[in-house]
This record gives sequence, C-alpha cells and structure tokens, in this order.
Amino acid sequence: MKAKTYQSTNDFTAPQSISTFGIPVRVKSNFKYLGLEEFNFCKILRDFKFNNYHLAYIPCYSTCGRPTLDKLDLFFSAGNGVTIHYATLYDVQQLQLNDKEFKELRASLLNVGFQNFVENSFDFQNNYQNLFEPALAIWKNNFNQDKILARGHDPRFVLNVKYKSIQFHSIENRVPWSNFKRARALYL
Repeated sequence: MKAKTYQSTNDFTAPQSISTFGIPVRVKSNFKYLGLEEFNFCKILRDFKFNNYHLAYIPCYSTCGRPTLDKLDLFFSAGNGVTIHYATLYDVQQLQLNDKEFKELRASLLNVGFQNFVENSFDFQNNYQNLFEPALAIWKNNFNQDKILARGHDPRFVLNVKYKSIQFHSIENRVPWSNFKRARALYL
C-alpha cells in the first residue's frame, strides 16, 4: 500500500508549506499550508515510543478507518510529474485511543519535549515568519484534540498512526506513481 504526504526538503522536521494541501494558515492576503505530518521524523518523534510503537501523522489515516498494514510506502509529488518514494513504514496501524490513553500520550509527548520542540523550531519560525503564530495556534489546537478522524480541515490530533519501524529511502528514489494525486487516499 502507498500513502501520499506533504513534500519536505528538511527531512520532515518542520513545516515548510511547499505544497498546496494541508491546513490553510491565513493573515490577510498572506497564506501558507500546514501539514501535520511535517514533524513526523524530527528526532523527538523518531526516538519516541508509546506502547512500543513509533507515531506519525499520515493524511489518508485522518478521515476514515484504515486496515492494519504490514508495509506502507510513503511518497510525495515533487512537481513536474516527479514522485518520490522517501520512506516505508512497517506494521502500521491507525491510532485508536480512549480518553485515558489520549491523556497519557499527550503527557508523554509533553514530557519528552515534543510541544516545546514545535514551539521553538527555528525552521518552522523562519519558514512561516508572520504566519508562525497563527500556524502554531492551529498546531496547538490539534495537539489538544481527542479525536483521530475528522472531515476536511476540522481539528484532529497531530498523530494518527503507530508503526514498529521505518526504512528511509534516497530522496532521489523516483517512482512511476504520478497519477496518485489525493493525500486522503490509500493506494495499492
């Protein structure tokens, strides 16, 4: 199976607004798009485990129930018909948490400094400039949500999948998946 994510040139360690899908962040006529997956592979999340699983945000897992997968290939469109397969997740499951588990997970993420990392990310601040505060407010609102599934840009938790391991691929790993356009779809 394959899943589209936001493009990143900084190894998914801070939002960049390179693509036009994600949550719109607007101040007057100035706008960018915030992808919740743009922190997926920052050092804190790469090292963090909750109940023996790593966590991430994958857009296609945000709007409906998805099956458990042995393997999930992650890709992004780099434009001009170029699609990059940049990572593969193994033993992937949609995150399903009760109220107590949401509180435990949120407390654990705060304890390891995830929110602090996001709030103080130089790359996030530099990339968003005068849109940083509104983008951070959107991220914080999502961080405080107790739901995984939502419609459109409605608030939802900033992580929605758990996985056992990851394999990163060369950023030059072009694949013939250019017709896979929708980030909300899970592809064969």
